[in-house]
Amino acid sequence: MSATEEGVARIWAESVGAAPATQSTDFFDAGGTSLALVHFLAGVHDAYGVELPLDRLFTEGFTVAGAAAAVEQLLVEGVSQDELDSLAAELDGLSDDEIRALLAEGA
Repeated sequence: MSATEEGVARIWAESVGAAPATQSTDFFDAGGTSLALVHFLAGVHDAYGVELPLDRLFTEGFTVAGAAAAVEQLLVEGVSQDELDSLAAELDGLSDDEIRALLAEGA
């Protein structure tokens, strides 16, 4: 499970009162209610600073995997080209060993 999926699953469990059985468990099949949905959306906003679009959740399936993918897409869309260029320049200045060390820290 990715870090985003783990975070979304934690928010899900807090909202529904139980952890999802799998990453593909449907929110409402797992006991989610409209009130739990509001709690979940607020938790995602607090944790990630994004607002999940309800239409995407309902058309693509309201699962941990689907919600996490939506969060990640929204986070990427929120990054400006200047920020991406700055990060690319920073990475270009690092040695392979420094990059490996950074990746190991994030694992």
